[in-house]
Amino acid sequence: MPALHAPLPLRALRALLPATAAGVLLSGCGGGDRPTAEELEAMIVPSGAATSDAANDPDVEELRFNPESLACEPRKNSSAAGSWETSAPRTEVSGDEVELGLRDTEGSGEVPVTVRVLTPGDDSYRAAATLNGSDWAELAFPGDFEAGPSELAAGAHTVVWSVGDGDFVSCDGFQVK
Repeated sequence: MPALHAPLPLRALRALLPATAAGVLLSGCGGGDRPTAEELEAMIVPSGAATSDAANDPDVEELRFNPESLACEPRKNSSAAGSWETSAPRTEVSGDEVELGLRDTEGSGEVPVTVRVLTPGDDSYRAAATLNGSDWAELAFPGDFEAGPSELAAGAHTVVWSVGDGDFVSCDGFQVK
């Protein structure tokens, strides 16, 4: 039986493979209408998510430090511009005071900050400081907190930092023996 076509050399088949695959992908798998670029973007990035997840964030009052994960739960996104770092003890502490810190590695100028410490008994204590450029603002709990407790309570303490008019920066914490 005569051949209806001459076989293509292997090199030619390899050259056609990417073009054939691209054609299949462009034609779609199930036929029908294909989504527009805007529709695809909406499927990938839900409305409003491109700018901030703040609308879905928990309230600051819900945040609690988890000493096992060394993070606050539930998770919350920062609403303050900057590149923030916090410091707090990462091992269980004992003693009279705990050093806490905050800085903006991209900071310039002076920025007022507020820190709130929530004790295991849900007592809340506040202190204020000023960030200067990218330097650390450091505070000692309870010594630098007005009307702070006379001693550290055993358990997990939650530390919430904010700047300006209360824009949430970060949640951190520490564990006391």
